[in-house]
Amino acid sequence: MRLKSALQLSALTAAFIAPATLSAAQDMIIETVVVTAQKRVQDVQDVPISMEVLSGRKLEELNVRTFEDMAQYVPNLTIQPTPGANEIYIRGIGSGSQNFAFEQAVSLYVDGIYAGRNRQFMAPFFDIERVEVMRGPQGALLGKNTNAGAISLVSAQPTDTFKAGLDVTALLDRKGFDVSGFVSGPLTDDLSGRLAAKWVNEDGYVDNIAYDRKSSSPNDRMVRGTLKYEPRENADVTAKIEYSDSLVNGTPSISQIPAEGNDFLRGIKNAVDPFGYQEKDKTRSFNSVVTGNYGLGDNTLTSVSGYSTYNAKKFNSGSASEVSDWLTTQVEYFHQFSQELRLASPTGGTFEYIVGAYADTSKFKSHFDTMYDIGFAPPPRPSFAAGHSDMIYDQLTSTFSVFGQGQWNVTDEFEVGASLRYTSTSKDATLDYLVLQGSAVPALGPLDPTVGHPRHLGGSFREETIDPSVVLRYKFNPTSMAYFTFAKGSKAGGFVSNTRTVTPGTFAFKPESSRNLEVGVKSTFLDGHVVGTLTAFTTKFSDLQVSNYLPVTGISIGNAGSATTRGFEFSADMYPVEGLTLSFAGSYLDAKYDDFPGATCVVILPCNPNPALNNIGGTVLPIATKWSGTFSARYTTPLTDTLKGTVGVNGSFRSAYYTEADLNPNAHSPAHTKVDARVEIGNIDGDWSVALVGKNLTDVHSYNFSYNWPFDGAHRQYYLEPTRTFYIQGSLRF
Repeated sequence: MRLKSALQLSALTAAFIAPATLSAAQDMIIETVVVTAQKRVQDVQDVPISMEVLSGRKLEELNVRTFEDMAQYVPNLTIQPTPGANEIYIRGIGSGSQNFAFEQAVSLYVDGIYAGRNRQFMAPFFDIERVEVMRGPQGALLGKNTNAGAISLVSAQPTDTFKAGLDVTALLDRKGFDVSGFVSGPLTDDLSGRLAAKWVNEDGYVDNIAYDRKSSSPNDRMVRGTLKYEPRENADVTAKIEYSDSLVNGTPSISQIPAEGNDFLRGIKNAVDPFGYQEKDKTRSFNSVVTGNYGLGDNTLTSVSGYSTYNAKKFNSGSASEVSDWLTTQVEYFHQFSQELRLASPTGGTFEYIVGAYADTSKFKSHFDTMYDIGFAPPPRPSFAAGHSDMIYDQLTSTFSVFGQGQWNVTDEFEVGASLRYTSTSKDATLDYLVLQGSAVPALGPLDPTVGHPRHLGGSFREETIDPSVVLRYKFNPTSMAYFTFAKGSKAGGFVSNTRTVTPGTFAFKPESSRNLEVGVKSTFLDGHVVGTLTAFTTKFSDLQVSNYLPVTGISIGNAGSATTRGFEFSADMYPVEGLTLSFAGSYLDAKYDDFPGATCVVILPCNPNPALNNIGGTVLPIATKWSGTFSARYTTPLTDTLKGTVGVNGSFRSAYYTEADLNPNAHSPAHTKVDARVEIGNIDGDWSVALVGKNLTDVHSYNFSYNWPFDGAHRQYYLEPTRTFYIQGSLRF
């Protein structure tokens, strides 16, 4: 059996690296995908990283506007909406939203600016050049909190000729529209600019019959301006500012109680506004970045200066048909300054290098208020418990790091690379909270001895980490290569910001680290008709930062002992005939806790009444999907001398997985496949196009987040993912 598997793997590898050819008449030129994942401009097929790249054109065709939309088309990526903020997972690892002070295990970078908090860029995508999704630790070169992976967004840049565009999307089965546009071109001989704007106003896809309105309805406005100054050939400065006002009215959560008017399969809920406040999520953000490149001989000095700020307010509750008198108000403020300097050598020599330094400082403040007035008896439920809790959290963070990468081109075929990053992180935090509650609140657990008395917690720390990586790369031929990577990643420790039961002993949690071994093959063969990748990996996480929602005692924040994720990823783009593109990508993932003492009880194991003696080592990680994949087919053909037509089909698959840490069977999201389709007609030159698009054509009702809500009859809340949608999309280019 082992011999057979080895032969199969050898045959597959040989297919990837074989320099097979077709006749010259069949040969086609395939567009090169350029990325900057390693802080240099490279062909994605030359980068020794398992990654997916979505171009701006692909995002438009798929109508991908948010991170949640994007996750459907990237294997081993999950974006989970929650009552707090979105959670991002790569290869089954991410940061829970139950602690607002968590920084992401999957970091975001927007035009080179680090975003440790995903609310910094909550606005929908618009005028994007590409999105790069990098799997596995990226700590040596990218830096902070990339121990599970990183996502980099690159916005469209000013052009040296005049260009303008307008895109309009109109929903057909619901009310709503999405309008975006840009204008770009030279302003003087040395200066060019780009201005882009977007407005989204749509109904949601969940019917709230209590008020005859749609839930999870976006209303977003944003604008971005970019200037690029090029005084001479080897010098340029680009400045960008962006403002967004993102609002979502209601949530897609449904309590599966059909008898009370709640039906997940029909996308209906019967939810009354708690205390008269409609559920909503509003974020206003401002981001700016100035990037300068200056030639120093054959080297390039780059400076990236960034400022990012946001304020957010969210009203959230859990509700069935009766008035759910439980309201959480979450208010956040955030400011961040960052500066990076790096020096890069030219490429093509025997030795190449990048050296640099990075620093940032940020201030985060949250105000978390909970009001309740709930009865716990079966319906009718008299109200006999009342009170509220009020928490104010302040955190100041400072980071400094130096890094370097060297690559020795031993021969034309063989390269050895190594990177190293030293990081120093300091955090100071305080938490002030007051708990007021009635005398009969069994579902909230025992009364806190500090009820009615303010409590103050404070803490500070400074920690240092060193993240190395080593890469071996061998080119079998000019279009095929294999690589081996060892990389370490780290994520800073922190403090608990919004948990009612926090004590001085549980206020802080430890840093997290990861070690990754990865081997991969990337190849372009059959005269460019097939572009393929194959990657195998194993990653070990130590002191994994976790958060669990506990209906009785509140939220538990801390560190798991260790966890391991292993598996493989693959992709292929095929161009069999002119105008036809076939693509598929997939992944297999085995993600488990190795050791987790003091964990939340899980349904599949006996629960020790003493939490300190409870260990769930060997159980699967929540959110980890064993199999996931995407497929697409796109065919474009001339219709007349001036018109062309395009037909496209896209699909995605996910196997079953748990959405909650207790591995409750009721939180086991079933396997599902979703299919989209697009029919487009447009001008041969691309000046205009009109498309009819259907998403989730089979109307699969799925969820990727749920939690138990005991206060109104012990029901469970499910966050319904977008249901079937039809829309018309028009595009103009000048």
